[in-house]
Amino acid sequence: MPHLELVRISKATPRKKLVLLQGVPGLGLVGKIAVQYLIDQFSPPLVARIYSDYLPLPDGSAGVRVADGDVSPATYDLYLLSTDSAEADFLLLTSEVQPIPWGQYSVGERVLDFAEELGVSEVLTFGGYVPGSAEVEGIFACSNDEGLWKRLEECGVNRLQGGFVTGAAGLLVGLAYLRGIPSACVLSTTEGQRPDPRASKRLILLLGKMYGLEVSLEELDELIREEESVRTILEEKAKQALEEKRGWEERKEEEEGPLPYHL
Repeated sequence: MPHLELVRISKATPRKKLVLLQGVPGLGLVGKIAVQYLIDQFSPPLVARIYSDYLPLPDGSAGVRVADGDVSPATYDLYLLSTDSAEADFLLLTSEVQPIPWGQYSVGERVLDFAEELGVSEVLTFGGYVPGSAEVEGIFACSNDEGLWKRLEECGVNRLQGGFVTGAAGLLVGLAYLRGIPSACVLSTTEGQRPDPRASKRLILLLGKMYGLEVSLEELDELIREEESVRTILEEKAKQALEEKRGWEERKEEEEGPLPYHL
C-alpha cells in the first residue's frame, strides 16, 4: 500500500479566519517563491509535515536529501502564519516537489483533511501562467465561488477564459470545491523558463489587497534585480553568439562561392 502520513509538529491554532495558501514548484517557480518568501520573512511555526512515497526527490527519483550530515525525504510542509496586520491567518503549504501524478489526489485530500481540522475557510493556490502573448501581463484566476471571484476581480485579477490548470495548483482547488470550501487558482504571468520573482511579487501584493497582509518587499526586490541582471547577461551572450554564427556563415559563403548548377 502507498505510504501517506501527516505528522503534527506544533499545536498552534489559528486566531482568525484561516486561508490555505499553496505554493509548490511550477512554471517560473512563481508560487513556490511567493510562499517561501512569506515563510522566510515571518518565520511562522511549522505545524505539520506530510511524508509519502508519492513525493519524489526534485529529479523524480526516490531517495533522501543530505544536508550537514543529516538525511531527510521529500515532504509537504505546512506553516501557520498569524500577523497583527492581516485580517486572516494563513496555512502556508510548500515543498521542493509536487506529488507524482497518480498521487496528487491522495496528497491533496490529506492536505484538505488537515486544513479542515484547523477550520479553513478559503483555499488559494499560487502558480505561474504563460500567456499567448508577451504583451499580456498580470494575474489571472479561476474559481467556482462567485463571492471569492468578486473579491479577486475587485483587486484587478483577470478571469481565465479556458484551458487547463495542471498539477497541484489546479487539483487542490477542484478538491476544495467538492468539499464546499471557497477556492481559487491564482496565476501570475511569467515566461516560465527561469525563476520569476517579479511574477511572485504580484501575488504577495495581492494578499495585501485582499487580506491586509503587510510584508517588507526589500529582499524580494533585491532578488528581482539580481535575476534581471543575470537575464541581461544571458541575453547579451545569446545575441553575441547569434552574431558570431551569422558572421561565420557569411564568411563561409564568400569563400565557397555560389553552389554550381548542373543541367
